[in-house]
Amino acid sequence: MPARRRKNKRIESERRPRSRHERQPNIKVPPTISYSDTSRLIRSDTKPSQSRGNKSEQIETISSEYAVKSGIIWPKFIVLGLVLLAVLIGLTNSDQANIDIIQPSGFSYLPQDVSQYKSVATNAIDTSLFNRFKPTLSSSDIAAYMEQRFPDIAYVAVTVPLIGYTPTVHIQLSKPVLIFAVDNGNSYLVNPKGYIVAMANSVKPSELKNIPQVNSVIDVPQTYIKQVLTPSSVNFIEVIKQALGLKGILISKMNLVPQAEELDVYPINVPYYIKFNLNQTDALTQVGTFLATINMLKKQNITPSQYVDVRLDGRAYYK
Repeated sequence: MPARRRKNKRIESERRPRSRHERQPNIKVPPTISYSDTSRLIRSDTKPSQSRGNKSEQIETISSEYAVKSGIIWPKFIVLGLVLLAVLIGLTNSDQANIDIIQPSGFSYLPQDVSQYKSVATNAIDTSLFNRFKPTLSSSDIAAYMEQRFPDIAYVAVTVPLIGYTPTVHIQLSKPVLIFAVDNGNSYLVNPKGYIVAMANSVKPSELKNIPQVNSVIDVPQTYIKQVLTPSSVNFIEVIKQALGLKGILISKMNLVPQAEELDVYPINVPYYIKFNLNQTDALTQVGTFLATINMLKKQNITPSQYVDVRLDGRAYYK
């Protein structure tokens, strides 16, 4: 009997449940995620009945979200397209141009009709496709194009508006520096390039003050603009007038002798005139020769009765 009791006790001890400290912890397996054929995420801990029941609802939700997103994207593309179109239009130029005529200081004349300037400006813009866009418009090319066709122009500048697409061509007219009088009684205004730019009687008499007059036998047709002098000859005449004026010698008239390239200058209150050579561009040297000759003749009490000729370099003749 005692032995049987010990055996029962051993069996009971083996069947005795473990304490809560001896029990193994309850490990939770994290839900796994797998990819289906439709590339949608499906959780493995979801009950099959639930995933099958929600399958149609998930598809409907994705379709509705895509439709909403598509409805939002299309207006954005339309707005972006309109913005790009507005920017492109804003960067383009019209082939037409506005004309801004700038008169030289102290003068009010118009050598050409404004429509003629506008027509040539339009042709200048059309010479290159790049001129139809604001960033690539070549103001220098347009200026050269117009100055070549209108010698009465001093310079040209082109501006494009920030808002709008019609460029403006600013034309500065050249200032008349000579009065060119011919035998038929007509007088013309000549610019520094030697071109006739207007009739002298087309401006106010006060505007012609202090402009030297050159008389010539050259016949000028009614259809001017015409070049009657070279730029160097115009500059020569201006220098002669200024240099003599600084010495107190005023000029009554100047005659041009085209065949001899000679300029005859008639000072006031003396019986002689001065022969200058237009072929020599150094007008100051010829003026210096004349002044030295007159001073020497005054010391000898000699006054020329007809002319003083300084056309040869460093030499002077009188009669």
